[in-house]
Amino acid sequence: SLHGALRISKEKELHKKATEWSKYYGDPFTLWMGSRPMIVLNSYEVIKEGLVERRHDFAGRFATKLGDIQIRDDHDIVFEDYNATWKALRKVAVTAVRKYAVSESLENLCTEIVDAYVDSLDDEPLTVDARVPIMSIIINVLSVSAFSAKFDAKSPDLNRMMTINRTFTELAPNGLPSDIAPWLGVLYRAREKRCEDLFAEIRSIVRRMYAGAKETYQPGKVLNFTHAILSARDEALEQEKNDAEFLTEGNMVQILIDLFGAGTDTSIGELQWLLLKISREPSIQDKIRKEIDDNIGQSPPTMKDIERLPYTMACIMETLRCYPIAPFGLPHKASHRSEE
Repeated sequence: SLHGALRISKEKELHKKATEWSKYYGDPFTLWMGSRPMIVLNSYEVIKEGLVERRHDFAGRFATKLGDIQIRDDHDIVFEDYNATWKALRKVAVTAVRKYAVSESLENLCTEIVDAYVDSLDDEPLTVDARVPIMSIIINVLSVSAFSAKFDAKSPDLNRMMTINRTFTELAPNGLPSDIAPWLGVLYRAREKRCEDLFAEIRSIVRRMYAGAKETYQPGKVLNFTHAILSARDEALEQEKNDAEFLTEGNMVQILIDLFGAGTDTSIGELQWLLLKISREPSIQDKIRKEIDDNIGQSPPTMKDIERLPYTMACIMETLRCYPIAPFGLPHKASHRSEE
């Protein structure tokens, strides 16, 4: 029923409910959200078949109000259907990640921002809301990575982005009511209007920062992720002239919005869970500290150190397993008719 679908949309641990339901209804099972049947995959085997072995069969994305208010008249990777636009944008994004994500500049950036926060703490013990400093650190890392623009603690943009993040999570934890039934957008107009306004603010901030980073771009010189995207776009246009219609300025901005959207809540949530776990079990914290001291010492950590920190990495991976931030992910759509 529609009432049941609305209750489900507010469920904070829907993935656990789905696991319980699969014991009664089988795996996969069908869950009706308004007038739309949703096929829910639960077990590792079924998920692997649907999203790995047959990923092209189920790579589509159906239109949602949430997606519409983010992209407006542009296109992105997260909400775009499986088509030529998505392929062109994904190619640029993947190429850009390869250009920048493994660079020493990103490693140095993370160390610099975390050290700056630690140095700002008082020597005396204090109680803090872990989400606030973690969010500040993550947004700063993303901002400098994407635009070479660093926020200080009093930055209006930083504080506004943190507020938008918290507010949107409260307003639409599992999407918007009109994603279930379009006419619900009328009944919940106030809530959806607030979400529209929040997305408009984010677009404005990211568009302004993108424009600033673009002014410093020089072909062959990559200082941030915006430069990497522009470089990847230049390469794509040389190889595939037909992709020009997809690689617009607006779509480049949407890729960067995807970066912020995918990198904030996921990282913030997992770090919160990890900090909670090690604060409740000091023995884990002691083992992590000892492993880091023995293998890295006072040197800034790098990607190469991962192999030298098996226990630390195991703690991170176990946190991801036990406390998944986005266990459902975004819904997929069959790209063509599929049979069992």
